[in-house]
Amino acid sequence: MLGGLFSCRVIAFEAREPIGPETLRAEEARYVRRAVAKRAGEFAAGRACARRALAELAIADFPLRVGADREPLWPEGITGSITHTAGFCGVVVARTTEAASLGVDAERRGAVHRRLWRQIATPPEIQWLGTLPAARAADMATLLFSAKEAFFKCQFPLTREWLNFSDVSVSVESGALRIAPARPLALQALTPAPWAGRYALRGALVVAGFGLPPR
Repeated sequence: MLGGLFSCRVIAFEAREPIGPETLRAEEARYVRRAVAKRAGEFAAGRACARRALAELAIADFPLRVGADREPLWPEGITGSITHTAGFCGVVVARTTEAASLGVDAERRGAVHRRLWRQIATPPEIQWLGTLPAARAADMATLLFSAKEAFFKCQFPLTREWLNFSDVSVSVESGALRIAPARPLALQALTPAPWAGRYALRGALVVAGFGLPPR
């Protein structure tokens, strides 16, 4: 499911059951030493998926540390992204010769209620949502959130720029996403807008992914 979100070659793994924090490397476990069980289990699931994915690229026993901005610190020459939601964890990785950066996000369908639209959507996006049947609008509102989260993750390692939901707008086509800036963004100095991504609605999940070409 996650691998199909990218036009470049990626390795993807997912977990749909909790994974015990005892599977963490010592360098990883320190980040969730005081975390509640749910958070520790999600963190461990992400690291377990990442280990499997990195092994496919012949990288073994690499402890995936956390950066100053809570981002995963991938090995040299590797880009990747991790996502968690209830009952699901997913990871995608690629060599930087395949993609400069990756971003992936998964959400439960209908998770973004109407009262949250103004927090995550631009006025044109809200107008579009208002034209849709209720069930479709709930899915598309969640997709807008997921698309922006995936894009934010994708651009951050390259720009170190924090973005708000109002800073970009999303266009949704059949399986495809397009992000346009609502203000000047640092990413535009590296690759021109708009930026293309993909999405899928599978069972109870909405997933979105963005990949940027190698520099």
